[in-house]
Amino acid sequence: MPLNEIALDSRHLGTTEKLIVYTPEQYSPLYSYSVLYVQDGEGYLAMFRHGALLDELIRQKEVPELLCVFLPIETERRMARYHPDGAEHLAYRRFLAEEVVHYMDAHYATHPLGSARTLVGASLGAVVSLFTALAYPHTFGQVASQSMAMDAELNRRVSDTDISVPLFLYMEVGTEERAVETKRGLLDLYSANEALRDILQQKMVTLVYETFAGDHAMSHWQANLPRMLKAVYG
Repeated sequence: MPLNEIALDSRHLGTTEKLIVYTPEQYSPLYSYSVLYVQDGEGYLAMFRHGALLDELIRQKEVPELLCVFLPIETERRMARYHPDGAEHLAYRRFLAEEVVHYMDAHYATHPLGSARTLVGASLGAVVSLFTALAYPHTFGQVASQSMAMDAELNRRVSDTDISVPLFLYMEVGTEERAVETKRGLLDLYSANEALRDILQQKMVTLVYETFAGDHAMSHWQANLPRMLKAVYG
C-alpha cells in the first residue's frame, strides 16, 4: 500500500494542506488512472483501512487500479469547510477543484476526464462532495456518499441547480438515521436522503441508492466501503 504524504500550499485557503496519495502496487506512469478524492481522509485511511481495502479489491480484480487522495481535516474546521454556508466552504471547493486536481494531474498519470474523478465523503463530507461536484461538473463526474448530512434547505438548493452535465451518484443511508445529533440540531437524514433521491431522479444523474439497517455510525460506513467502491467502479 504505497502512500505519499504531500504538503500543498493553497492560495485559496491561505494554508498549507496535507494530502496523502495512495498508488496501487503496480502503478506505472505509462498508464492513466481514475482518482478518488476522499474527505475526512485520515479517518477513512486509519479507521476504515481504506488503503488496505483498495489493495485487496484491486488484487481480486473487483475494482480497477486507481489512485486515491486522502484529504485530512481538523475537526473544528469541518463545518466551516464542508457546509455550504461555512466561512471557508467556497474556498475549500476551489482548493479541491483547482489546486488538488491540478497537483494530481501534474504529478501522476491520471485520466483527464471528469468521469474519472470521484469525490467521496460521509455525513458532512458527503455534503461538500456533492456541492463541489455540482459547482465543478466538468471536473468531478462522480460522487460516492455515505449518510449525507442533508436537510430541507440543502435539498432545495440541489433542486434549484441545473445539472446539464451527466453525474454519477452513489448514495447510502441508514434506516435508523431519523434523529441524528448534529451542530445544526437533530436531523432526519433518512428522510432527507430519500427526498434528495427523488429530486435527483428528475435530473441528469445516474443514481445508485442503497439503505442499510443501522444508524449514523462509522462502523456501518466501513462495512459498506466494498459495496460503495464496487458500485462506483464495478
